[in-house]
Amino acid sequence: MKMITYKAFIVLIAILALSACKIRPPVTADYDTQYDFSKLKSYAWVKPKDVNRVSTLDNKRQMNAIETMLNRKGFEKAANIESADFLLRTHTITDKKTDVDSFYRVWGYHPFPFHHPIGWPHNTTTTVVREYEVGTLVLDIVDPVNKQVIWRSSISRKLGIYLNRTPEERDTIELLNAEYMLEGFPPGGLNSK
Repeated sequence: MKMITYKAFIVLIAILALSACKIRPPVTADYDTQYDFSKLKSYAWVKPKDVNRVSTLDNKRQMNAIETMLNRKGFEKAANIESADFLLRTHTITDKKTDVDSFYRVWGYHPFPFHHPIGWPHNTTTTVVREYEVGTLVLDIVDPVNKQVIWRSSISRKLGIYLNRTPEERDTIELLNAEYMLEGFPPGGLNSK
């Protein structure tokens, strides 16, 4: 009987560990409810205003992942901005967050405080404060005629998720981010395969 309980415990721990590996990061999406998304077929990227801006490997990964997800949904990359039905623009925001955790410890069973020597506390509290940065990737889908955002999606992750990751693992993370961000695009499932 103990062996069955032990095996069940090990299986439960393994399931919890595997499910913890794929925790979905917070994603938000918003769109213009009056816009006709059915006419969208091709896309192009908006060029940054600063032409001297250097694109990083992460920028390239993000763009490739977004294009891959749009191509899977049946959209095509246009030859230029003028012939595109919608435009893509991304930007990132970083923010500092703080976690405060308090841990309460009680030493043994002490029903009466007078059983303790003077000055020896029977319980203690430890507070841990952690400051960390969160990065948010924002994807805007813009109508090229009106120059208005028709779809916005964002995903937030704690910075440092790339530490000790291979380039292939980083590509996979960005592909998952793009999948989560474009999950509901276009609204109503138009063009999605």
